[in-house]
Amino acid sequence: MDKNNKMYDVYRDYLLEVNSHTNLTTITDPSDIRVKHFDDSLSIIDYINEGSKVLDIGSGAGFPGIPLRIEKNFDLTLIDSVNKKVKFMNEVIEKLELKNTRAIHTRAEDFAKNERETYDLVISRAVANMSTLSELCIPFLKVGGLFIAMKGPKADEELEEAENALKVLGGEIIKLDRFDLDGNERVNIIVRKNHPTKIKYPRGKNLPKKNPL
Repeated sequence: MDKNNKMYDVYRDYLLEVNSHTNLTTITDPSDIRVKHFDDSLSIIDYINEGSKVLDIGSGAGFPGIPLRIEKNFDLTLIDSVNKKVKFMNEVIEKLELKNTRAIHTRAEDFAKNERETYDLVISRAVANMSTLSELCIPFLKVGGLFIAMKGPKADEELEEAENALKVLGGEIIKLDRFDLDGNERVNIIVRKNHPTKIKYPRGKNLPKKNPL
């Protein structure tokens, strides 16, 4: 991360500046931002291939997508349903001069209408339970692509509940990456898409959350 330290400093400082009047993060200590936002985001760096097409769903203030894009050159789309967060992400992208990177104000259910099965990798961090998240993320993947859900200590419990959703959506868990992040248990769930997803997924009207598969 050393060669890009200046970019992280710009990102952190602007995050704190905007966060003083717009709710972007509850983590405001600079060293905590480094560990809990930047380092956590970079825990999946080995799954990012240069030149691949990546979608970050529910990106919030740009995590994990923007730190990953600082480190590697790939095509990145970040989506979030909260406009102020999208505005912030696009301002950071401009400040850091990141090419082939954009943030879009939309919901996954709407974005999927024109973007399904077009991404090599879909990533999401702290957005929803695994069943709901699988329905929002897996439809965007090409067959053979990977979905990474970045989770905490409840990962195993969520996985049990998501067994049916993964089967219905064409996904298979291939690996669980467990690690300790400054005393916090983290689990990155790696899912490979083996079959196309039926066109009816993701369902609209907030059904993935209200009535998980």
